Amino acid sequence: MRTSPSDLVSPAVRRAAAHLGKLIRQARLARSMTQSELAVRAKTSPSTVMRVEKGGVESGLGTVLLMLEQLGLLHHISELADPTTQALLEHKGRKRARSSAVADLDF
Repeated sequence: MRTSPSDLVSPAVRRAAAHLGKLIRQARLARSMTQSELAVRAKTSPSTVMRVEKGGVESGLGTVLLMLEQLGLLHHISELADPTTQALLEHKGRKRARSSAVADLDF
């Protein structure tokens, strides 16, 4: 039996998806746009718009970003920042991650 992405998400992810879906729905309604109109603009199906608005986690990130773009909300994603990550990167001075384990190449 195949595992669905919705079976693997944590409660926190479910809450975040529901919140994002609610924001998308409110933005769409505030702009007097139907789900079908948003679907055409975001190059997806009305059923996908409906699932995203209901907090579904199965849709791809690109689809959600296209919806946000069509609603004029994409710039909010660009403004996201994590000061903790920035502080850790500055402290460690790393530009990329490296494995700490030594590869065993002895055949």
